[in-house]
Amino acid sequence: MSHDPGTMHVHGGFGGPGGEGYGQGTGGAGGIGQGPTLHMERVENLNIGGQKEAEIWDQMEDTKRRTIIEWLSPLNFFLRQQDISKTRQQGTGEWLLDDPEFKGWKSNPGQVLWCPGIPGAGKSVLASLVVEHLTDQSKNKNIGVACIYFNHKETQIQTLDNLLAGLWRQLIWKKPLGSAVQLYEQHIEKKTRPSHEDMQKLLSSVLIWFTQIYIILDGVDEYPAEWWSQLAKALTNLGPVSLLVMSRPHIAPSKLFLNLVTLEIRANDKDILSYVDTQLQESERLSELIADKPELHGEISSKMCTSVEGMFLLAKLHIEALSKTTTIKAVRQALQKLPKDLDATYENVMTRINAQGEEDRKIAQSTLTWVVNARRPLTSSELCVALAIEPKTTELDNDNMTTIGIVLSVCAGLVIVEEHSSLVRLVHFTAQGYLDRIQTEIFPDAHFEITQSLLTYLQFEQFLDKKARSWDKRPQLLEYCQYCLLHAQRCEGQLRDGILGFLREARKWQEQHWELGWEDPPWTFDYWPPSPSPLWVAASANLVETASHLIELAQKCPDSQELTVAAYYGHQKICQLLLNKGVDVNAQGGFYGNALQAAASGGHDKIVQVLLDKGADVNAQGGDYGNALQAAADGGHDKIVQVLLDKGADANAQGGEYGNALQAAANGGHDKIVQVLLGKGADMNAQGGFYGNALQAAADGGHDKIFQVLLDKGADMNAQGGHFGNALQAAGCRGHDKIVQALLDKGADVNTQGGIYGNALQAAANGGHEKIVQVLLDKGADVNAQGGQLENALQAAAYRGYDKIVQVLLGKGADVNAQGGFYGNALQAAASGGHDKIVQVLLEKGADVNAQGGIYGNALQAAACGGHDNIVQVLLDKGADMSALGGVYGNALQAAASGSHDKIVQVLLDKGADVNAQGGEYGNALQAAASGGQDKIVQVLLDKGADVNAQGGKYGNALQAAAYGGYDKILQVFLDKGADVNAQGGRCGNALQAAASGGHDKIVQVLIDKGADVNAQGGFYGNALQAASGGHEKIVQVLLDKGADVNAQGGEYGNALQVATNQGYHNIVQVLPNRGKIVSRGHANIVQKLLDKGADMSALGGFYGNALQAAASGGHDKIVQVLLDKGADVNAQGGFYGNTLQAAAYGGHDNIVQVLLDKGANVNAQGGFYGNALLAAGYGDHDKIVQMFLDKGADVNAQVGEYGNALQAAAFEGHGKYVQVLLDKGADMNSKGGFYGNALQAAAYRGHDKIVQGLLDKGVDVNALGGEYGNALQAAAYGGHEKIVQVLFDNGADVNVLGGEYGNALQAAASGGHEKIVQVLLDKGADVNALGGEYGNALQAAAYGGHDSIVQVLLDKGADVNALGGEYGNALQAAANQGHHNIVKMLSDRGKIVIVRRTLPLAPAPSLAPSLAPALSFALPSTPSSAPTPVPTTPAPSSRSCWHVLCNRVRDHWRSLQSRATG
Repeated sequence: MSHDPGTMHVHGGFGGPGGEGYGQGTGGAGGIGQGPTLHMERVENLNIGGQKEAEIWDQMEDTKRRTIIEWLSPLNFFLRQQDISKTRQQGTGEWLLDDPEFKGWKSNPGQVLWCPGIPGAGKSVLASLVVEHLTDQSKNKNIGVACIYFNHKETQIQTLDNLLAGLWRQLIWKKPLGSAVQLYEQHIEKKTRPSHEDMQKLLSSVLIWFTQIYIILDGVDEYPAEWWSQLAKALTNLGPVSLLVMSRPHIAPSKLFLNLVTLEIRANDKDILSYVDTQLQESERLSELIADKPELHGEISSKMCTSVEGMFLLAKLHIEALSKTTTIKAVRQALQKLPKDLDATYENVMTRINAQGEEDRKIAQSTLTWVVNARRPLTSSELCVALAIEPKTTELDNDNMTTIGIVLSVCAGLVIVEEHSSLVRLVHFTAQGYLDRIQTEIFPDAHFEITQSLLTYLQFEQFLDKKARSWDKRPQLLEYCQYCLLHAQRCEGQLRDGILGFLREARKWQEQHWELGWEDPPWTFDYWPPSPSPLWVAASANLVETASHLIELAQKCPDSQELTVAAYYGHQKICQLLLNKGVDVNAQGGFYGNALQAAASGGHDKIVQVLLDKGADVNAQGGDYGNALQAAADGGHDKIVQVLLDKGADANAQGGEYGNALQAAANGGHDKIVQVLLGKGADMNAQGGFYGNALQAAADGGHDKIFQVLLDKGADMNAQGGHFGNALQAAGCRGHDKIVQALLDKGADVNTQGGIYGNALQAAANGGHEKIVQVLLDKGADVNAQGGQLENALQAAAYRGYDKIVQVLLGKGADVNAQGGFYGNALQAAASGGHDKIVQVLLEKGADVNAQGGIYGNALQAAACGGHDNIVQVLLDKGADMSALGGVYGNALQAAASGSHDKIVQVLLDKGADVNAQGGEYGNALQAAASGGQDKIVQVLLDKGADVNAQGGKYGNALQAAAYGGYDKILQVFLDKGADVNAQGGRCGNALQAAASGGHDKIVQVLIDKGADVNAQGGFYGNALQAASGGHEKIVQVLLDKGADVNAQGGEYGNALQVATNQGYHNIVQVLPNRGKIVSRGHANIVQKLLDKGADMSALGGFYGNALQAAASGGHDKIVQVLLDKGADVNAQGGFYGNTLQAAAYGGHDNIVQVLLDKGANVNAQGGFYGNALLAAGYGDHDKIVQMFLDKGADVNAQVGEYGNALQAAAFEGHGKYVQVLLDKGADMNSKGGFYGNALQAAAYRGHDKIVQGLLDKGVDVNALGGEYGNALQAAAYGGHEKIVQVLFDNGADVNVLGGEYGNALQAAASGGHEKIVQVLLDKGADVNALGGEYGNALQAAAYGGHDSIVQVLLDKGADVNALGGEYGNALQAAANQGHHNIVKMLSDRGKIVIVRRTLPLAPAPSLAPSLAPALSFALPSTPSSAPTPVPTTPAPSSRSCWHVLCNRVRDHWRSLQSRATG
């Protein structure tokens, strides 16, 4: 069959005889039919059905493409264009297309056609006509057409960068994404967004595809003037692009538009008559009246032409008014009274609305309240729900719902609904202006009504019971509820109680913000406290009146967290309020470290100035950016950078994500800031941060101007370190060929090792940059260099599907069978990616088809897992061993079954694959298929003799896998085949527990009917009852009725009661009277059922020790009260927290703490992870609870826990107020113990300079020994806290005191790469050759870390290059081990090479406290006694650091338990 070369053919699957096949690889009802033909332009070498081409330019709208497009461009103007185009009256607007000015603009690239027009003249409709006309004319031509429709309701999302991305989105229709893929990959991991420069480059990059580009802009008058000037500048920078701009007359054209012509938009009489004629025909009443009196048609048309004065909008509103009349006389009278302008017309409309019956008037007024004041346009469904909400109700009454048709009819033409988007809008922008002007008169309580409705809606019972992820479909209006607090800003006093109630529950909603679609501040703030106070939420949402009320109510100084979040969002009034109330402007903590850094990151210069005026420390350390200067530099806020520098900010301050401000500015492409920092003495070769140095940061971002500036200033092009290892690898990975060439021209080492990709060649190959690969090879790059994620360049190129690069590398001698890396070898990598051409090339070059290793074990398993049946066949034809074991799935059959690839399963079985082969994640193929609900594959495997009772794998057996997934049909098949209903093993112990944990009540009943043992023990939950107690009330009842032992022990939580009490945090526990019965919300009902069945509240065991501690940890006060009323022991010991009081204290549940204290809880009880309740409260920063404990006589000097005592914990966390409270209560500041030895060392390590100063002022021993770092000076030196180092010296710190992890302060500073501190220590007399510590001496520490400049300083000071000791024997071996070639050369030039072989065993962790041993058992690694002791390749940690790591692992495990419970 011959095919048109411009056509892509997609064939259907195979069915029975007859019938037609359907496209995209899925068979039709039968037959072998050619599927529908997809006509596409310029399709090249495209195959579908398991075969993929990495260089296909058109990837269609696959998942990855859509993801990248949506991530880059949230604006989709295609839909808006379609909706506006639908409203155009056929045949109107042709005058514009025939106008000489328009024709001249079309043929004159780079010209701007400025089209001013009065309101209502039909500018938007004409804009859509132009877009349609140009799009039709550009078919099969290299002409680009894009549009922007501005909307005053959407300015929040119509940012400059989003608009540029919106244009890009239209121009790349059916075209490759190009550099957008790299941009996406560059930012998505770091959760950052592309800069304006990036977006400008991205848009410019697509222009080369077109010979001419037209951009149509409508509604410029609805866009903020400042933003419009920025957009105009960005558009003129694109080059010769033809712009057509629609605007109201009061907007003047930008002075940047040099080649500009003007064409006034005004509807002509012909178009008006055509429009009126159509409207008259469509009006049922008017058409009937005209039929009786035909001359009426002419009267109406004539009057319209004379009265509307070129405004379609006026004609529309007049027709709407006339259509309400009922007689010919009434029509004629109305014609005589037609208003002459829009305001008078709108007034007339409002009069008609108010003259309606009460119910219609009420609907119209409520509708206008919402439509006028909504933060974004509502959909018709959302609006109908909003109108149906009744105050003080608990559910939506569907009988109170109206229809959108009724809504439109009562609004007299003021409101319209767009057809495709279903968005409800006012008829015109001018209507918004009119209604805004009379708002206080007609809708004085608009925001009160909206806020009240939203608060009521959020309290509906349907939302109390469920998490967002459990809804099949997101309830209407719930997404809009994210704006509740924005509306509340206008009515805080009127709804105070409702607002405060919502603030207390805000965290519950924020945790689900992605599922809810809540993408506005403060919900998207990534660093919410675990238990935010209502004041924190109020500060984040700019609720000034509410914040003031809460502060007065508390009668205490607020926390610093509120100031930080208010500063980040730029809420100046809130910041001023908090500062006036005494909040510490320099308080440390949180992601941004302090308020100044938060304000600098957000670009809020006024708040930065306020904070500085209040004494903010411009050089305060901490937070993600390390300091405020780096935060401002990263954001490109040059004004703030200048202010900070003028106030004495250290241009070379170290720390934070980017290491220093220069690196942050370089990566962001902020050339002005780079110049300013260099002018202030910023060290361009400073090491540290994500990119290692500024040059690598600039290379990664592709900022060639900044890169060149740094090179010209002497930046070290071969500097090692950072994510990419060096600048060459960064540039190679991102495809910045100019920078690569510049580096090579300057002599960059092409074979330098290190970084995520191992070397520059692998980085370029991984990115698909063929030109750079060739350049590197021409410069002598080692084609077989090993290292990095994918081990070598060939494997990287093979995985990504870059067949040309694969050919180039093979041509240069790449080893086709080189082993190592994630995929083990290039063949497995290509097979995994589905790149059949590359697989064929590698096999032809001698690739070993059965080579073992990598994530999939071999190439066959990789191809089977990916569903690449063509590749599977090729590999089998080449002798691939189907029985080969290994890899994540154990064998190819299991891999195919796991991936639902039935064709491959059949092929493998036909080739003799062992259907019962064991191994891999699922143990066998049958379990793999069952876990995915693949009933067809299950049947095939069973028909081939699969053992239904085979043991092994994550689910233990196939029956449990089906039960866990809720696949009742498969489960029934297994039971019919004789599956053992009580088989033990797997994550859930047995099938009944698996089904119970997932809430699959039907399967539970089937298993019980088949004889499942309701009390069988084992698995994560211990038994089925415990598994069901996580919220599946129906199953709990069934199990209890079947005799489940309510007090059975075991599992992660110990017993069922503990599960139910702890996991109550899923819902709000609420008991409501309902028709004489008690209705429970949440898991309180399950708790009650278990207690009624005799559950033992005092039963011990499980993660939380007992039910009371579990409930207290989750903050479930009602359940706590129930348990206490039932006689639960308030002081029972055990579990992660040791006791209930500690659990409640850490969680910040002050109401529960009070109840426990009132019931006699021992405030000084010892045990648990935090040692006692006081430390737990301090660690959680719950100062109210701390005060409660102190008032109850808590021992302030009790020695317990990881930090030894409460003071050390508070000092470590930077809770200055808490430190002061403890000192005032008699805390011993020289008390020894804990991980950091004493409070001073803890504060010094974390960089809390104010706490350090406070302790020193109180007389703390500056040279106290002990702890991980030996003394405070070493801790501060390692942390890079220069200011604290100086303060310690001023107070008599001994520079040469020995001890601690690093032996002395000099080695600690050298290890951390803190050159300034190294210099200070040497100036203070530090012994450059002092021995001891992890690295033996300072020189070895610096050499290991790759800190060239420090190595040089130490050598200049007489460091002994051959000094022995430490983990690596000497400095030379340390540098060689890490691949720091420059340092190796430096050291070799200074002394002879000495090789020392050393093997140090790992130091054991200290003995564990008996009370913690059960909770820690999971965290300890287990190694078979026969296994050889591994030789460590990294420094052996001390026993203290082992203990510290272990503690952190315990905490991580606890958090994972919490998330697992929620999941």
